[in-house]
Amino acid sequence: MIVLRKYLELLKYEIKTLYKDSTNLFMIIYPFMMLALLAFLVPEIIKPANAETARIVLLIALSLSLMVGAYISGVLIGFSFIENKDENTILSIAVTPTSLSGYIMFKIVFAIIMSFFSNLLILGGLKLLASDHYVIIAGIKTIKLLDNLGWSKVLIFSFVSSLFVPAVALLFGTYAKNKIEGFAFLKGGALVIMLPVLTILKIFQNQFQYILGILPNFWPLKAMLNEATQSNDSSNLSYYGYMLIGIIYFALIFIFSFRNFRKRIHD
Repeated sequence: MIVLRKYLELLKYEIKTLYKDSTNLFMIIYPFMMLALLAFLVPEIIKPANAETARIVLLIALSLSLMVGAYISGVLIGFSFIENKDENTILSIAVTPTSLSGYIMFKIVFAIIMSFFSNLLILGGLKLLASDHYVIIAGIKTIKLLDNLGWSKVLIFSFVSSLFVPAVALLFGTYAKNKIEGFAFLKGGALVIMLPVLTILKIFQNQFQYILGILPNFWPLKAMLNEATQSNDSSNLSYYGYMLIGIIYFALIFIFSFRNFRKRIHD
């Protein structure tokens, strides 16, 4: 009961932390801003465009909806770790009933839950609000991108993608000494997590797609894009094959970042 009470106190602390900083507030409303941008602004932008331009813009927009939720949630928790270090509060937690490892795992579970709902908000909201606008022409075929993404696939993706959050958060907490460095990592990391969008190019539609496999968020993104576009290239894996590799990759990055974070805190 003592440990459970302590975790409830930690939950209250995390919620207060989210609202006391303007940066954190921005991170919270960011998914809503992204949803509004993708659901209402992008369809207006493509109205005067030709079919090929519209296809590229819509695929990039869909890719954004699949990539930003997990990253933003990871960054949010990462800044929380940085704040803990700045205030010298994280080591003091080691003597509480939760222990340092318990506290880190609490933050990780908190981050995964936040990311899951962030992903669901952006992708699910887009599916509800703009399904009729996310339509591309491929040859003589008309493809409704969001209609091809069933709700079960949306839920699976939202969960798998959220597993990337702990790695992002721990890497931020490990290597950023303060919030200024955190913002530098934020910008650099954003460039890296955006690179899998290259998978929409024809050169990466076949076996060359796996060049992008070094990027961890490529795997769940590719699974969803294949479903959305109904891609049947012989070099593709199954939907669950991509997701399984993504889970394994995220787990390996988490183990590496968790060990480094603990080591850096004790140093």
